[in-house]
Amino acid sequence: MIWVAWRQQRLQLLITALLIAAVGAVMLFYRFDAVSFMQDRGIAGCLRIGADPCSRSAMAALSSEYKSYVSIIPMVLLCLPVLLGMFAGAPLFAGEFEQGTHVFGLTQSVSRRRWLATKLLVGGGPVTVLMLVLGLVGVWALKPLNHVTRGPMMTPGFETQGLVLAAYTLLAFAIGVAAGLLLRNTLAAMAITLGLYLVVLVVLGGGARPHYLAAERITGTVAQSTGESERGGTSWIPDDAWRVGSAYYDSTGRKISFNPSGCDGTETIQSCLGRQGVTRQSADYHPAGQFWGFQVAESTVFLALSTALLGLGAWSLRRRVL
Repeated sequence: MIWVAWRQQRLQLLITALLIAAVGAVMLFYRFDAVSFMQDRGIAGCLRIGADPCSRSAMAALSSEYKSYVSIIPMVLLCLPVLLGMFAGAPLFAGEFEQGTHVFGLTQSVSRRRWLATKLLVGGGPVTVLMLVLGLVGVWALKPLNHVTRGPMMTPGFETQGLVLAAYTLLAFAIGVAAGLLLRNTLAAMAITLGLYLVVLVVLGGGARPHYLAAERITGTVAQSTGESERGGTSWIPDDAWRVGSAYYDSTGRKISFNPSGCDGTETIQSCLGRQGVTRQSADYHPAGQFWGFQVAESTVFLALSTALLGLGAWSLRRRVL
């Protein structure tokens, strides 16, 4: 049964492996190129704006050099999981039902459970493992460009490296498989894979992700929160942190609102805050050090969703007449 499943999927798996290898090779090339660029300009090891030599002007030069690459590669990595789900997961069983080849497979002393498990293992296992390797390579390859990508916590950097790349691929694959088993139509399964995957990614990324771990809070005067950035220095929170909230307070410590649209274009943000009665400000943020904690949390959520979807597909296969 394994040999048959491999024969059916081998061309698709080989193309997938070559595609993932090509993306990984590009990332490795730019990793070494960025390290060489930073060494030539004396900013080797600089991950964020700070004291010399990691000055704002030096880091701006790094951003200018690699901004095109950093804008393209995350888009490629964001598309890969859903494309693999659409073209590897959706036709895996739907194609068999459409062509009637499932009848032959299930009349050769092969149970439905074994047929399902073998095809899932052969069709989805290698793809998920390869994407896991690509995600881990991405963490290493993108680290020198931490400042250009705005750090690993921000979108799309978070979604395109680490453990979640494999978790996203597994979810997209599971959606395609479940839709294929339920609908038995490849095109419909592919459409559902695209739509449902995007919905889950947006809902979890915007709604659940900020709450995986407790955010850190920093509080200070308006001068502390805006003075350094207005003088061209560093922000009062790390520039590779993910800022998730702000609050403003008056001289009595009462929380008040701040309207950025009410600022005069000729005044500084500090004077605008003061004019609206703001004397202190707080910011909630997730530092880059929480990256792996967030990766494990989100991967666990996506693994649970994938398991539930594959369970739904298995239930459908057992219940429905072939």
